[in-house]
Amino acid sequence: MNTDALVELIAKRVMEQLLALQSSQAISKPMPSVLVVGDCDDRVQLEQRLAGFQLTYSAEQPSADPAAFDHVLLTTLPNSLLSALAIGLERGDEGCVIVNSLLLGKTVHILEEGIAYRRFRETATPAFYQVFQDKETTLCSFGMKVVNLGQLSSVLTGAETFARTESAAVNEVVYQVGAPREKNVAGVKSVCSDLQMHDIHMLDKRVIGEKDLRACYEQGYRHIKLMEKAVVTPLAKDFIRMNKDLVLAV
Repeated sequence: MNTDALVELIAKRVMEQLLALQSSQAISKPMPSVLVVGDCDDRVQLEQRLAGFQLTYSAEQPSADPAAFDHVLLTTLPNSLLSALAIGLERGDEGCVIVNSLLLGKTVHILEEGIAYRRFRETATPAFYQVFQDKETTLCSFGMKVVNLGQLSSVLTGAETFARTESAAVNEVVYQVGAPREKNVAGVKSVCSDLQMHDIHMLDKRVIGEKDLRACYEQGYRHIKLMEKAVVTPLAKDFIRMNKDLVLAV
């Protein structure tokens, strides 16, 4: 056997072994694990959406340790649990799992379709609805994120930047963004007329504090629409100055 043939044979055997090794590693690589908390209305659909994940339901395995999972998903958020978590209380088994997850520094994803108070957006008074919106904002500041079922797989794999889908509060009047105004008061900027409305997050509050802007910013929002005559606190203005990519529509 000549030298060239011997080198070619050795190279072929090495490539075969490398391919076999890569194949075995791919097979043995465990699927990302998800701890599912709450009663899922459509478990079949959830499992289809997360076909590439290993799901464990906390209701079936109460002793499950959140630290052992890659992701934590809260499928239902009743008003009582929302209120309790907003002030750091453990309410029931589900509340205990979520509080433990947050204390471990994990991001808890909330399935948007399971947020109870949002079903009453068209019937509740704006002031009362705002109470629950503020609680949701508080949860997001704790390290929780709202995601809809269609986004879920992409968000968990990191393939899609997280974005909330709800853009306006109850009975809110949405004002069209017109041509830029000649004003830039205390760091509040105008928004160009070609900016699409779906790129703007509506913040339905009369007084805008630093924690409101921080919660929006951490959720990925960079363009925020304020109510007319909204008041921006000094700390909020400082937050705007420190984050140059944050734009408030006036």
